Amino acid sequence: MKKYLLLAMAIVFSFVSCSEQQFLQETLDDNTSIAACNEFNALIEQARWGDGQAYLQLANRYRDGKGVDKDFVGMLSMVAQADKFGAINRMEDYLMEMPEGSDFKLIIDAIDDFENNHIDEAKAKSEQLIANGSPDGYSVQGIIAMEKGDTLTGIGLMERAAKAGSTFAELLLCFSEWRGNNSPDMSKLATLSDKIPFVNAILAEIYTGVEDKSLKDEHLAIHYFLKADENAFLSRRGASWLLYYHESISNLPLSERDIQRLQILAGGTSVGEPAPLQKCEHEENMEVIDSVVVDTVNIE
Repeated sequence: MKKYLLLAMAIVFSFVSCSEQQFLQETLDDNTSIAACNEFNALIEQARWGDGQAYLQLANRYRDGKGVDKDFVGMLSMVAQADKFGAINRMEDYLMEMPEGSDFKLIIDAIDDFENNHIDEAKAKSEQLIANGSPDGYSVQGIIAMEKGDTLTGIGLMERAAKAGSTFAELLLCFSEWRGNNSPDMSKLATLSDKIPFVNAILAEIYTGVEDKSLKDEHLAIHYFLKADENAFLSRRGASWLLYYHESISNLPLSERDIQRLQILAGGTSVGEPAPLQKCEHEENMEVIDSVVVDTVNIE
């Protein structure tokens, strides 16, 4: 099951910001929620400057549904960024220390149970998730079914989870390795990029051509890096690419403040052509999920 969890976390490195519709509803109905949403957006801006503590607070808000809908994918992405920018030592520690009985802790514990061959316990936790109204219960059941070799049932459960609102399942379905297809569904990823903004970072890396040279498209890579930046999910590598292309090729529409911020995100180094992203680095990016259960996360 870890291979799906690993896959999911690179894919799952995402976050969803407050939508206009959500904000409007909060404006009409709940001033407390409005304040929480405004605080959330303020944290997004802090995170865009590489503030690890802001990423950590964003993870908590996705976990608790404060100022934004509760979302497993959003929480994972923010924890991973907090890890990258030094706010925590190990992503695994954060996940293991989540409140007992909470939906997201149940997901992690169910996967851990399955890995330790405690099948009944894993199934019980997935049923508890479903009883709690979490579509990710079907995601867990789908992963279990696929790990046991029942691909058809597994895909059906994942599709049910996605239809019920699981971003976790939606992302996994874009990377359908269990169907013998090693290439991501680029059309689905592009469709999801507005709903799950970290997908922009995934698309940007794909279009750098590291994994598949036939997909290399520098203009699309920069386009998606810029979209990832808007939502506070730009890697150091992505910041370096944007700075280089602004100076040398595309004259990107960046203000002096943007350039200063990107230089901070890139590690404070001078602007220069980014070194080619090595295969091993890309594989680390695409295997982050393994670290959720077994080791530390290293995405850089």
